Amino acid sequence: MFEVSHDSDVGGRPAPIPAKANPTSGMVNHITLLFVLGSVPLLLANWFIALMVLSPTCTLLYEGGNITECVGGLSEEELAAASGVVALVLLLIQMGLILIVRRRTRGS
Repeated sequence: MFEVSHDSDVGGRPAPIPAKANPTSGMVNHITLLFVLGSVPLLLANWFIALMVLSPTCTLLYEGGNITECVGGLSEEELAAASGVVALVLLLIQMGLILIVRRRTRGS
């Protein structure tokens, strides 16, 4: 009824093992994870650095209260928000440079 082939058992070549279609897909997942995990501390460091660079110009306008004026007439809260925007721009530039350097080193 059913025929059973014994070609591979008796002197035949073993069946070829198919290769992975995309062997770098696992590596791409690791690189993405490293970018995500590395971007949070880098963003915080950029924000802190931008805040420290911009904040020495803050002056106390009213001695009896908490009224200050910083870069270009910004309050402390506005300065913190502005330094957050600067930090995001710095992060995008740094990530772009990391990608460019990584591609160049991989190509050579």
